[in-house]
Amino acid sequence: MRPSPLRWALPLALTLIWLVSINTWPDTIWSWRNQLLILTGTLGLAAMIASVLLALRLPRFERLCGGLDRMLRLHRSTALWATGLLVLHWLIVESPKWAVSAGWLTRPQRRGAPAGAGPSEFNALLHSVGNTLGEWSFYLLIVLVIVSLLAAIRYEKFRAIHKLAPVIYLGGYIHALCMLPRIGLLSPLGITLIVGGTLGAIGALYSLFGRVGKRDQLRGQVSTLNRLDSRTLEITMQLAAPLGNYQSGQFAFFRFAGSREDHPFTLLHCSPDGRTIKIAVRDLGDHTHWLQQALKVGDAVQVTGPYGAFTLPSQPNGLWLAAGIGIAPFIAWLEQLAARGEQRHGTTLLQCAPDEQEVPYRQRLTELCRQTGVAYRLHLDCQSGMMDLDALAATQHAPVWFCGPEKMADLLQARLQVPFRRELFLFR
Repeated sequence: MRPSPLRWALPLALTLIWLVSINTWPDTIWSWRNQLLILTGTLGLAAMIASVLLALRLPRFERLCGGLDRMLRLHRSTALWATGLLVLHWLIVESPKWAVSAGWLTRPQRRGAPAGAGPSEFNALLHSVGNTLGEWSFYLLIVLVIVSLLAAIRYEKFRAIHKLAPVIYLGGYIHALCMLPRIGLLSPLGITLIVGGTLGAIGALYSLFGRVGKRDQLRGQVSTLNRLDSRTLEITMQLAAPLGNYQSGQFAFFRFAGSREDHPFTLLHCSPDGRTIKIAVRDLGDHTHWLQQALKVGDAVQVTGPYGAFTLPSQPNGLWLAAGIGIAPFIAWLEQLAARGEQRHGTTLLQCAPDEQEVPYRQRLTELCRQTGVAYRLHLDCQSGMMDLDALAATQHAPVWFCGPEKMADLLQARLQVPFRRELFLFR
């Protein structure tokens, strides 16, 4: 599934439901304001519902989105859409007040409740409570989005603040429920808000009580540590239960003893019984540096997964391009091909590295490529300079699978004219 249909089909459907739910067509700026508040609030809540549901790591959603990496990227995108729509909603609330204060508009006189209007005082109380919850949820959402976009904020602080997301949604959901008497409880839009909002509330509570990923969690311990070079550590783990439904090239989230957070790593290897797994950790940041220094044989580990759709392609030809530790999924692919005795003539594996010291799996890759018929090429920056991505794009006519730094992936995607598949590991 591509994100594009979600971006236009859902807003279009909700806009049509909003139009059908209008009993009297607005004829003043104030009546238009009220209807636009309903529309922007509905669209903002819908984007929040989508964001909440996409964060639950549900297998069906993952398959539809083409992998957990794309699903979480779509989760981030819908959260930004929600923020933009709710900023617009807030401006529609506040700007007429500013205009009245400046003398540009005249506030309409309040009308008394008509006979038989029902418990107007209760509705007024609902409206007041809803406005308060909605306003504070909006402010918290702005703080959450700013923190998410600031790369300078450490991941553990971001993760702690991100736990506010389901609380923010529940505040917005209650705000919407409090507005239902003015929208129409049994109107098409009212029913849509109740059904969709409740679905999102269930997802928010599921997340709030720490249930996300629970069914995919396994316990294990570190069995072997193998220092491949000064910056790369290979970690082998034994699991208490098999890692189910694994496909070569997938990743999992790992939380080692002494760490308070999960981090994703691609699996280099998973044994046939699913109980022995292997990853390679490159010293690239605070967490990976800590692992290099502190991890010991026998340490406990919690594994959540596997996830992802960057799996062995069926195409007989193509370019597999790896940079740095991005070689990991291709090693898993090659091992799967070798285990099946399958040949992939027409496929090329191109590995990029600064120098020979940064190619820990060179001998293993050479042997695996020989066994599987994959052509192996090694590009060393110290010998050939930085890879010319323009030249590569100009001469590439087969599909490309890439795993490596995000910046290099972005440059390649902008230049290539052939199908391009990548993993998206920046989840913030």
